[in-house]
Amino acid sequence: MTEKTLVSVRPRRSLITTGFVSVVLGMIPLFGVLYWFSIEHDSWNVVFVVHVIVTALCLLAIVRQLTVYSAVTETELVGRGIFSPLIRVPLDKIAAVHLVETYVGQAPESVTQLLVTDDEGKRLFRMRGNFYRDGDLKAIAAALPVKAQVVSEPIGITEFFRTYPGSAYWFEHRPILWVVVFAVSLVAALAIAAWVMTILGMPVGFAG
Repeated sequence: MTEKTLVSVRPRRSLITTGFVSVVLGMIPLFGVLYWFSIEHDSWNVVFVVHVIVTALCLLAIVRQLTVYSAVTETELVGRGIFSPLIRVPLDKIAAVHLVETYVGQAPESVTQLLVTDDEGKRLFRMRGNFYRDGDLKAIAAALPVKAQVVSEPIGITEFFRTYPGSAYWFEHRPILWVVVFAVSLVAALAIAAWVMTILGMPVGFAG
């Protein structure tokens, strides 16, 4: 017998559209230049292979985004993130549900955080409102067996993490991590560009 789903929500489709447009706009000037030089050197097939690989990776990310959702069934709170496996939380393990308005970064508008914890205050489930439509988090909270504690006065995201220890994901609240990710991404992009330019016989250095 199939278990009944009480409520199910998915991230805003506009996120996928924005991501797709950003990728396309980013690839047009880069690959446009590479195709222009490669055709002159009769090596356009190399650029084409790289272009296909990059496009395939972007499409995989978009397809993965389409599988993201959160839902409440008769027995569980379930959800899947873009970079995380399916999470299943039995409803009888939920001790507290929090709906907290937060300021993230320098954005002037607050973002709702849905935090579900056990009887020890440990995070079982969390949703961030900037990825969902208005009312989606409240709909999930309303379907849970524990009444939500609502904090309508916005607080900073740092205060949110301090007030609810363990609520942060592993990649949040760690500025140095983002610096490392940016540096690695930049080095990887430069390495790929240098590799393609070397194959095409284009000068890699900035002088000489």
